[in-house]
Amino acid sequence: MSLIDRVAAELDKLGRKANQALDEGKLRMELLRVRRRKDNAARDLGYVTYRQAKGEGPPPGEIETLTRKIGEAEAEVARLQAEIERVRGAGGGRGVQGPPGKPANAPPPAAQAEEAPPATGESPPADEPQAPAT
Repeated sequence: MSLIDRVAAELDKLGRKANQALDEGKLRMELLRVRRRKDNAARDLGYVTYRQAKGEGPPPGEIETLTRKIGEAEAEVARLQAEIERVRGAGGGRGVQGPPGKPANAPPPAAQAEEAPPATGESPPADEPQAPAT
């Protein structure tokens, strides 16, 4: 195989990866839009519930409509996530990924524990000075 053939093959491979990245990016943008739509419907459903608790009746069919919108958005989210995994799998799975359910750039658990302040009612660690009892 000549040098030009190898360069052409690498450029073709690079082009396929770039297209894959673009496809995945488009799907992720659509996923964000669908999640926002779902969140808005859930928020609206919360407002309806609040108005009901105050004794105001919702317009006829509003609860059913919002519930249907949430269900449709959940199904669309699942479809888009599966499509993203399919597109990502088509590229050979190369990329920086952490364990499932954990972002690749998340700090280690020890670092997270150090940053978290103690919960209310907990005593400070032994090495921290304590206020004198009055």
